[in-house]
Amino acid sequence: MGGASSTPPKPTLSEHSKKIAEEVKEHAVVLYTKDGCGYCVKAKNELYEDGIHYTEKNLNTVAKVIPDPQEYIKGLMDLTRQRTVPQIFICGKFVGGYTELNALRPNLAKILETCSVDHGETLRREFTSKI
Repeated sequence: MGGASSTPPKPTLSEHSKKIAEEVKEHAVVLYTKDGCGYCVKAKNELYEDGIHYTEKNLNTVAKVIPDPQEYIKGLMDLTRQRTVPQIFICGKFVGGYTELNALRPNLAKILETCSVDHGETLRREFTSKI
């Protein structure tokens, strides 16, 4: 009936989701991966071939060094709504997995110019405040 449209409220983020949201603001390109993941290897190889710096967060390694690894992984899934890896963040925003990265590949250097001065190695300080 004629009322105003409303957007559903954003779900409250867990502490792990908040931690991950902060992690991805530290680097222009962040990949969450797992050992034995073929698409993770393909994503890393393409970024390397294109000379784009990235930060890898291997969930198998993370599981060995944090107290509650399943909650951390659940926090990542809650944040991205994805269950598979790789999970890729560019300029602080979740873009998807390998397929989405591959689709962005022709324009990735240009996208990174908006948030990084050194081809993805670091995120511009003034950009992080906008995320």
